[in-house]
Amino acid sequence: MKETLIRVARIVVSAGLLFLVLRKAPLSDLWTQIQQADVVWLLAAFGVNSLGNVFGAWRWQLLLRSQSRIISMPYLYGSYLVGLFFNNVLPSSIGGDVFRATGARKKGGGTLTENLTVVLVERMIGLLATLTLGGLAALTGAAKGLDPRITWALYLALFVSAAGLYVALSSSMRALAARFLAHIPIDFVQRTGGKMIAAFELFSRARGTLLANYVLSLGFQFLLIVHFYLIQFAFGNSLPFSTFVVVVPLVFFVMLLPIGINGLGVRETAFVFFLTPAGMSETSALALSLTSYGIAVGQGVLGGAVHLYRESRERAARPKIQEPTDASAEA
Repeated sequence: MKETLIRVARIVVSAGLLFLVLRKAPLSDLWTQIQQADVVWLLAAFGVNSLGNVFGAWRWQLLLRSQSRIISMPYLYGSYLVGLFFNNVLPSSIGGDVFRATGARKKGGGTLTENLTVVLVERMIGLLATLTLGGLAALTGAAKGLDPRITWALYLALFVSAAGLYVALSSSMRALAARFLAHIPIDFVQRTGGKMIAAFELFSRARGTLLANYVLSLGFQFLLIVHFYLIQFAFGNSLPFSTFVVVVPLVFFVMLLPIGINGLGVRETAFVFFLTPAGMSETSALALSLTSYGIAVGQGVLGGAVHLYRESRERAARPKIQEPTDASAEA
C-alpha cells in the first residue's frame, strides 16, 4: 500500500511539473520548434549518445573483469541497451539494472546480488564523475554567470566527488565511514551508506580498475554534455559549450532526487530553470530536454529489439518435451 502511494505521488509530481513548464512553453510553440528542427544535428546527437553507451558498456566490462567474469563487449553493449529499454518502460530507473545484472549472471556467472553490486558501483562512479565535471566547471569560472549559490553548490560537488573517490579506494576510510554511519540515527542513511560501502568493498583489491573506470566515466559524462550541446543547434541556439558543462551535471544531480517518474518533469523543469538565464528561450530549453529523452527512448527501442532476439534464441535452445505417442499411452 505504501509503495503504491509513493508511486502515485511521484506520478502526480511528474505531471504537475510538466504542467507548470508547459504553461511557460505552450504546446503549439513547442510543436513548431520540433517540426523545424534540423535533422542533421539530431542525428549527430544520436551518434554521440550511441558512443557514450559504448563507454558505458566498457566501464561495466572493466568492473566485471576485475571479478574474473569475462564477457564480450558486443554482449555487454546489447545488455546496456536492454537496461535503457527497461529504464524507459518501467516506473523506476532501477528496473533496467536488474535486467543488466541478470544478463551478466547468465553469461559470466556469479550471483544476481554480486552482479547488481557491480552495476551499483558503475553507477556510483558515474555520479562521482558527473560531480567532478560540475565542480571543475565552477573552478574554471564557467559558472560565473549563474547564481553564486549554484557556484558554491558546484564547489561542494567537487569536494563530495573527491571524498567519495577516496572512500572508494581506501579500505581504512571505508571502515571509518562505516563507524560514522553507525552513529547516524536515520535508518535510510544507514542502509544506503552501508550498501555503498559494501559495494566498494567488493573491489578492495581492484583499485586500479576503479581509477580506470573513473577516467572512462569522465569521458562518458563529457560525451553526454556534447550530446546536449549538439541538440541545441537543431533548434537554432548557439550557447557556449561551457554553459552545458555547468548545466548538464546540475540537471543530473537534481534528477537524483527521488521525485517524479524516471526523471520526467524533473529533467524538463531543471533544464528550463538553468538554461533560460543563460539566454535560451523556455520553449527551446523544453524542446532540448524532450528531444534528449526521445533519443534515449530510441536507444531503448534498440535495446527492446535485442531483448526480444535473446529471449527468442533462449526459447529455441530449450529442450522440447516430447508428447507421448498413442502407442506408448496405450502401453
